[in-house]
Amino acid sequence: MMMKETVRNILKKYVNISCESTFIVGFSGGWDSMCLLDIMNKLSKEYGFLLVAAHLNHNWRGKESEAEKERCLAFCEENDITFISDTLQEGTKATELIAREMRYDFFKRCAEEFEADAILTAHTKSDNAETILYRIIKGTGLNGLEGIREIRDLGGFKVIRPILNFSRKDIEEYCITNELYPNNDSSNSNTKYARNNIRHNIMPAIKHINPNIENALITLADIAAGNNKVINELMQNIENQITAGDKWLTQNFLILNSAIKQHFVYKLLVNNDLEPSFSKIQELITFITDNQKSKTGKTLSVANDKWLFVSNKYIYFIHSSHYKKIEDEITINGEGCYEFGKMYKITIEKYTEKIETYPKAASNTAYIVLNDTGFPFTIRTRRNGDIIQPFGMQGKMKLKKYFINKNIPEHNRDKTVLLCKNNEVLWAAGIGLSEKLRTVNLPQYKLKMEKIEDAGS
Repeated sequence: MMMKETVRNILKKYVNISCESTFIVGFSGGWDSMCLLDIMNKLSKEYGFLLVAAHLNHNWRGKESEAEKERCLAFCEENDITFISDTLQEGTKATELIAREMRYDFFKRCAEEFEADAILTAHTKSDNAETILYRIIKGTGLNGLEGIREIRDLGGFKVIRPILNFSRKDIEEYCITNELYPNNDSSNSNTKYARNNIRHNIMPAIKHINPNIENALITLADIAAGNNKVINELMQNIENQITAGDKWLTQNFLILNSAIKQHFVYKLLVNNDLEPSFSKIQELITFITDNQKSKTGKTLSVANDKWLFVSNKYIYFIHSSHYKKIEDEITINGEGCYEFGKMYKITIEKYTEKIETYPKAASNTAYIVLNDTGFPFTIRTRRNGDIIQPFGMQGKMKLKKYFINKNIPEHNRDKTVLLCKNNEVLWAAGIGLSEKLRTVNLPQYKLKMEKIEDAGS
């Protein structure tokens, strides 16, 4: 009963619990997740919320993994719990980091499908203590000493750990008392994995020195969390000086002392769901330092779908979505509003008034004269063979060279919206206008591009 009430109270801290709620529980079928799912099932009978068990088969142990999946399914069918599963492709690299990334990606997809209020994972006090020790061994700062947090954000979804205050012994007692029969994953005994080695070898050895090591490490985490609150308040003023929107200003970052740089890089890694080891922090700082003068920017692969971008102006993380090319193409036959790629509204309208101050090249608005160039045009993204006659120049150049001259990062080039006539670019929205559309006296048309959400606000 105590565990059930603890879970209820922790959930109430972060979400509303009602018959309209939906909760995703990461369910491997092991002791911890079996305990959490059973508690949530009891709460669902009280509140009437939708409970979904999400099982990811890592496909590392063949028939054993498949059998575990079937036992998870059977438990859910017996208890009338919605069950959803996925299986990783054979050959997926069997590392703890990749497994973690794949699990959370799967949980997020489940949360999106069911429009969940939260994702629940079955991390325990024992997991937390082992994580803190693991980070100490790998090298960490005060932030790393905080261990596993009770709540975190995953792409807009809350990830809550409702049994984080209970030890592995508590979990086992609950399962036995409630006649639950969890899976016993044989890979959990394989000490080639660092965390298993800590669990089976290192922690037992430390307990000979301090039998209360789990609580000691959790106390250390609480102290670190308190100190970090003080530090974060002081760091906020500094962060305001190095940020522009969601980017860091490279030169402002570089003048910080090494300890403060480490603090911000640690925070950057955590905010992007990456393990913040000391070696990784140093790797990123070195990459920033080495590429601080790059005009078009350099990228460093940090995870399967994440890259650190550094240029002489900005530092920020790129996610795989940044590289997604807009494949749409539309024809502009005359004045009007056009939707492009379900992302932008392009407007072309008559405009013959005198312009006192023309928009900058980087504006999403342009005033043009068509001269010898007439309708129709196409709106699209770049292709091989594209050319442009840059504003103020007589000759033409390849669009790729134009982008380089304008210091446009590689990951932004496939997303740049272009007004074209065949293979000639007449306007690269937000970058520059072709000489062919130059207005000398009065313009003929006004071009404007807006994001659809902005256009409707």
